[in-house]
Amino acid sequence: MRIRFVPGLPQRRRQLGVSLIEVVVGMAIGLLASLVIMRSFSSSETFRRNVSGAADTVQTASLIGARLGMLFEEAGASLVQGRNVWGCKLVATRGKTALLPAPAYPDPFGGFTKNVRVMPVGVLDGGEGSDIALVIAGSSASSNRDMPFDSDGRSLNVTNPNGIGIANTGVAVDDLFLAVPQDVAAGPGDCQIVQAASDFSGGKAVADPSYGLKVMPAESAVLAPASYTNIKLNISATSYGSLASIADSPSAFHLGREAGPTMALITVNEGGELVEYDLLQRSGMMPFGENVVLFKVRYGVDNGVGGTANDNVVDEWISPGEAGWTLADLMDGKTATEQKIDQIKAVRIGLVVRSPQLVLTDAKLTEVVLFGDLSSKRKVTRKLETEEQRYGYQVYDWVIPLRNMKSTPKS
Repeated sequence: MRIRFVPGLPQRRRQLGVSLIEVVVGMAIGLLASLVIMRSFSSSETFRRNVSGAADTVQTASLIGARLGMLFEEAGASLVQGRNVWGCKLVATRGKTALLPAPAYPDPFGGFTKNVRVMPVGVLDGGEGSDIALVIAGSSASSNRDMPFDSDGRSLNVTNPNGIGIANTGVAVDDLFLAVPQDVAAGPGDCQIVQAASDFSGGKAVADPSYGLKVMPAESAVLAPASYTNIKLNISATSYGSLASIADSPSAFHLGREAGPTMALITVNEGGELVEYDLLQRSGMMPFGENVVLFKVRYGVDNGVGGTANDNVVDEWISPGEAGWTLADLMDGKTATEQKIDQIKAVRIGLVVRSPQLVLTDAKLTEVVLFGDLSSKRKVTRKLETEEQRYGYQVYDWVIPLRNMKSTPKS
């Protein structure tokens, strides 16, 4: 078939290609669109990183806060109503190996004192670095008071009408006791951790619903004349051994089942983890927080400075590096220091947590400040190195009351 062109009708122009101007305009539009998209993506990613980093630090701080709250609020439990217990030097041996005084501590606790004395909370000032905190607490449902005993080193012969919770029904006995000398003239003596034997008594324990535990001595021992109840000690080669000294009329504090008492050191290791170390070495070192830059503690003291002394109200927050309140001062083993320990009514914990990811921002943080409302000698300023400034930081501040402190005499 032949196609004829009709005169007078417009003819279709032949396609000759794209002009240079059109190419340049298209490239310019594409480049501009790419720049806008990349800029939007970069801003979105920066925002996501910053928000994600902040969220991670909040989550980390929540976990740390829960653990610290549990530890510090229990500090001093099972020991509150005793005499000459604050400041007594801890002695413990298991499997014929000395646990306390400690031959050495693993890093990062190497600088802590080897001769640990009993106190609810003690803090070794870390200077520009993190502090090391000591927390001691029992876990007995029936304690907070001591029970006098006589002993041959292998058993505790007690007469205590109030009773002492020893074990849940049907559970093997492995309870720990702290033997504390009472007739001391020059300050607290040495207090030793011992363990009840599985066949702990020649008497018969009775169940006490208020404790949910069996109680020694038996109910019949309450009747006059009160009889002695014998609690045998576990003196096997793998246990805490026999009682080394029965001098100075010792009394025993029930600390609860072996796994229950807290005798922990807490600080930050080189990897930025907040770690807990058990002084009795019942378990390995346990991390419970990561990306921690700094851990600092202040004592809340009821000493009358800015308030009334011994009214159970915190009067000032004191650094554990100040004269009179250092760890060495509080562990000097003097009688007068016992009431000073009782004046510590709370702890204030400052924590700096770093974001796990790099944060992109033009306003880089050059320093972090803890306890900013305190005087210059009690607040903490941490300068950030250039590499550290690439991350985001959150500062957290907790006040934790010590709920197991004695009410000191009013003066």
